[in-house]
Amino acid sequence: MRSIVMKVFVFGTLFTLVYSAANDLPSYFPKCKRYDPKLNECLVKATETVRPFLIKGVPELGIPPIEPYTIPEITLEQGTQALNFKALLKDVEVRGLGNYKFSQFDFDVPGLQWFCKATINPIKLVGDYTVTGKILLAPIEGSGKFTAGIENSNITAYQKVEFFKKKGVTYVRPVTTNTTISVGGPKVHLDGLFGGNEELNKVTNTVINDNVNELFEDLKPVIEKIITNVIEQWLFKGLEDNVPFDKLYPEK
Repeated sequence: MRSIVMKVFVFGTLFTLVYSAANDLPSYFPKCKRYDPKLNECLVKATETVRPFLIKGVPELGIPPIEPYTIPEITLEQGTQALNFKALLKDVEVRGLGNYKFSQFDFDVPGLQWFCKATINPIKLVGDYTVTGKILLAPIEGSGKFTAGIENSNITAYQKVEFFKKKGVTYVRPVTTNTTISVGGPKVHLDGLFGGNEELNKVTNTVINDNVNELFEDLKPVIEKIITNVIEQWLFKGLEDNVPFDKLYPEK
């Protein structure tokens, strides 16, 4: 789940990330002017325009292909009553990120804040896992392959930024970042639980999927914190190191 959300975040900040990756944009990337009365509409359309390039990757901007997108390693650790486990996911392959759809991308230029909403449908993950602990008070232990699918992911993201100068040039950096996420129809399957015991493996997978929505709600605060951290790390580094504000959102 965490890997999904991290990537969903990337799309929640997609257009700004594209701008933040280099001093100059490729000619095929759209530019949205900061004082355009239809700025927000331009930003939403821009996310559609860049889709085929993002799917294949944009080397000149340092953007890898997103179909599929591979996450080398993810660590999960929970200590709640419902979820008390440690898990390590490796070589997680995410498919479906190119299915993103923005319904809103608002940039308040005077207030230096933006807000966006996006959906991604569907998403599939495949990878290796190792887990130990308890889920719903039942023990869980094993390692092997896992698959996960989500029919509908919804994300909202808000960020407040501020101006700062570097060598006399104006850049922006984040002040506050907040994100929320919801998912529909998640399904998970783990192979190799309990040393390959087929009966225990089947029962445990059934318990997980029968309660997957409740389990996700327990993980949600952790996931949203992860998204927020990723947003700030990606945007802060990209915007501070590479792109002046005038190139992010040209005046004319």
